[in-house]
Amino acid sequence: EGTSIVNLLPATVTEVADADTPAHVLVRLDAGGTPLIARITRRSLDHLNIVPGKSLWAQIKAVALLT
Repeated sequence: EGTSIVNLLPATVTEVADADTPAHVLVRLDAGGTPLIARITRRSLDHLNIVPGKSLWAQIKAVALLT
């Protein structure tokens, strides 16, 4: 609710790892067999209580995709 993102995928968190800066983490997801990696802030990680095994909806902005 309250977002313009239309690309939503159900996913499960498989791993949380340190990123390239102390303020960020990498969140590895399994979206129905497709692996995804998201770089988010530690604040968001804590606020959203993201932990391995948690089910969530991955919101994907098409302009932010890397191959």
